[in-house]
Amino acid sequence: MKSFLLKCTAFIVLLLLVLVGIRSFIIQQKQNPERYRLNTSIENIVLGHSQPECGLNDSLLSHTKNLSQGGEAYFYTYAKLKKLIEVNPTIRTVYLSFSNNQLEKKMDDWTFDDEFINDKYPAYFFAMDSEEKKVLWKANPKAVLQSEQLLLKNNMVDLVKYRGKIRPETYWGDYLYLEREKTDSLIRVNYIETMVKERGKGISEINLTYLKKIVQWCKDENIQLIFYRTPVHPILRSTYDEKAFDSIRKKHFSTIPFLDCIDFPLSNQEFGDFDHLNYKGARKFSTFFNHVVQRKITSEIEIKKIISSEGQPEKNISE
Repeated sequence: MKSFLLKCTAFIVLLLLVLVGIRSFIIQQKQNPERYRLNTSIENIVLGHSQPECGLNDSLLSHTKNLSQGGEAYFYTYAKLKKLIEVNPTIRTVYLSFSNNQLEKKMDDWTFDDEFINDKYPAYFFAMDSEEKKVLWKANPKAVLQSEQLLLKNNMVDLVKYRGKIRPETYWGDYLYLEREKTDSLIRVNYIETMVKERGKGISEINLTYLKKIVQWCKDENIQLIFYRTPVHPILRSTYDEKAFDSIRKKHFSTIPFLDCIDFPLSNQEFGDFDHLNYKGARKFSTFFNHVVQRKITSEIEIKKIISSEGQPEKNISE
């Protein structure tokens, strides 16, 4: 019996050592800078959640890459941004989405819920420092353990599939070509009431905290940070507490340029739903945004002036 227990213990220890070794190898491979290298022509990156993911077609943006990803809280954006800047010295300007729903209480869920940790942790684990990992462990250790298992399992499959190598591509966001046109049907069923009920009360302190960290980090690294807000449908816009939104922005981020494009003119057919542009809306808005990027516009007044002139940037910017 004693011999059997010793053999079992030895087997378990050996298995753990093998798993630790495989995990270390995976981490080493995943942290290879080449996995995060962008084209050297890229000078600007666009970051945010699903609104810019659907709304900014970077094939229409000069020297700019859209790395927005649906469901991404600022906690994960922070880790991603640090790695991208470290590996890509040509990036000098970061356009970061700053919108009403990114301050809502539900952003706590986007950071700490099982669903979001399981989705984001395996992708961003390799860019997180020990402090960020501790934040997740403290908030939801069960989901982190599940994600660790998922991370190990998926990458071990890759090691077999790619003959000792990790999956070559890293998905950290991109432009999402959205075809749907659901706005008219959402209006008919008064879906806006459902959206308002889902918001919850209060603001997300964790999202606000990591937005402040992004601001400070960009300042320390001499990276120009510019906030922007993508268009949403007027029905949704009418439900926003703009006074509260503006108060938070001016209190915490008054020195950060803000390109407020929330009321950029679009038809129902150019929205996928109340808060996402479809490919037609993205094409129109991206063309406009490209002029803004090319001319390095950061003035709130100038942006409002251009948008109020029926979204005709080429004519107005040159005036």
